[in-house]
Amino acid sequence: MFTKDQFLQIITSETAYKQNMIYAIDADGKEQRMKNYKDVLANKEKNSIKIERMEAYNSDIFTHCLELENKHEHVGPITCHLFYAKENAHSFKEHIDPDDVIIHCCEGHKTINVNRVPFTIGPKAELHIPANTPHQAFNESEALTLSFGLEGFIEDKILVE
Repeated sequence: MFTKDQFLQIITSETAYKQNMIYAIDADGKEQRMKNYKDVLANKEKNSIKIERMEAYNSDIFTHCLELENKHEHVGPITCHLFYAKENAHSFKEHIDPDDVIIHCCEGHKTINVNRVPFTIGPKAELHIPANTPHQAFNESEALTLSFGLEGFIEDKILVE
């Protein structure tokens, strides 16, 4: 569905930085916006790279969003973020998301603890993480993954507050 070559095409594109799409995840599990490719190259730490709004990037990812919408009978937006991590790269600390998340592995292998139970997925495999479930990714090897958020409408979330 997506390749490392396509990832490299995005991170070397000025458009992605103008659109504020590219972030690094630092040792504290925090996102740092990258302003240009030079920022990415200067980043000597083992930070994961996150590219937001991939659902708007190409038709294959957009089509997969529609397939997930049908498969999960989802009503609402579906977002997609791409994550590239080298072996032992930093990642988010354990956290919960208010919406269901589907992790799709494009290349390499990704280990994700869900409720502190490890799951390792490889190319073309997907892992469904239900909303409000504690999870954390570990980068034991190089991996390129897509994270699809089956989101609720913000107005519905506001009404619950």
